[in-house]
Amino acid sequence: MGNTDETPITSSVNTSTRTEVEELDFMRTKANSVTQNTQGYWEADLGNNIVMIYVPEGTFTMGNDESEALEASPEHQVTLSHYWISKMPITTGQFRAFVSATNFVTDVEQSGHPGPFVMKMPEGTHFEEQQGFHWDNAYDHIIAAFPSIQINDNHPVSCVSWNDAIAYTNWLKQEHGLEFSLPTEAEWEYAARGNDQRVYPWGNEIPDGTRANYADETMKQIFPNLEQAIVHSGVTDGYVLTSPVGSFPNGVSPIGALDMAGNLTEWVYDSFYDYSASPITNPIQNQGDGTRMMKAGFWAGSAGRIGVRPDEVTDGHNIRSDARQGDDQNSADDHLGFRIAISYTVRN
Repeated sequence: MGNTDETPITSSVNTSTRTEVEELDFMRTKANSVTQNTQGYWEADLGNNIVMIYVPEGTFTMGNDESEALEASPEHQVTLSHYWISKMPITTGQFRAFVSATNFVTDVEQSGHPGPFVMKMPEGTHFEEQQGFHWDNAYDHIIAAFPSIQINDNHPVSCVSWNDAIAYTNWLKQEHGLEFSLPTEAEWEYAARGNDQRVYPWGNEIPDGTRANYADETMKQIFPNLEQAIVHSGVTDGYVLTSPVGSFPNGVSPIGALDMAGNLTEWVYDSFYDYSASPITNPIQNQGDGTRMMKAGFWAGSAGRIGVRPDEVTDGHNIRSDARQGDDQNSADDHLGFRIAISYTVRN
C-alpha cells in the first residue's frame, strides 16, 4: 500500500479563531437548522439531506498496537481542533445533483482510464477494472442477474475517485461558503471511535448484523465464492450490496455519525504516512506518490476480529475504525465512497 519511504507526518495550523459558541452562531447563518442529536452533539442541516455534526476540539488515541497487519501501529495521541463531519456518506442522489449542476465527468469516465474495480460477473469471485462502469451504473450488471437486489439514490455513491470527491467538496464550498473538504484520516477516526479506544463506532462488541453492512450470510447467498470476503457465519444484515445510508442506527458512532463501519470504504484527505508514537496536533499529509487513504470497510469486508481464523485483519478489508488502506487518487471501486467535512485545518 502506497508510500514506503516513511514520509513524516506533518501538523497543520487551524485557521479558525471562533469559539464553539461563535462557530455555532456562524453555522446558524448558513444552515436551515442547528439542533442537538441524541448523543448531545450539534447537527447543522444544510439541505438536500446534508447534515453536518460539530466535533469540538479534543484528544484521542489513534491507531492500535494489536496487530501490525493493520498498518495502524503504534498507538499515538492526536489532538484536533474543532471541525464538522457529515452524519452519513454522500449518496448517489447527492452526487447526481452535483453532476447535474456542473456537467462533471468523473475520472473513470475519462478516455484512457481502465475503469473502476467492479464485481466481475457472472463469476462473482472478484473485483476487476472494467470500462463503462461509473457512479450511476456500478451495480446494474449485478441487478440484471439478481433483480431482487434494489439500489437507489439513497444508497452511498461509489465508483468515485479521490479527485472526484474533492471536486464535489469544492462545489459545495462555492454553494454554501463553507470550508468543505474530505476529512483528514485523524478527523475521520476520531468521529468514528471517540476518545475511549473502541474498536467499532458502537463499542467493542462484535458486529451482529444490526450494526453494519459487511460480509454476512446475505451476501454469501449471492456471492459464495467472493475472494477476500471472509463471511461472518450466522450473521444476516439483510443486504447483498450497499444499504441505504443510515440503515443501521445501532451502529451509531459516539458523535452520532452513521455508516462509519461497513457499507462502503471511505476516502479521506491524507496521503499515506507512517504513524509515530509521538503526540501530534491536527495531523495531515499531502505528500506522497499519489496514494490517498481510505477508512473502514465495506459490504464485502470482514468483521475485523482479532485472533480468529481465517485472519480477518491480514486478509482483505475489514470494518474496524482503526483500519486503514490506500489507493491511487484517480482509482475508483464499487465498494468505495466518501463523506465530507468542514475543517479549518489547512490542506496544502
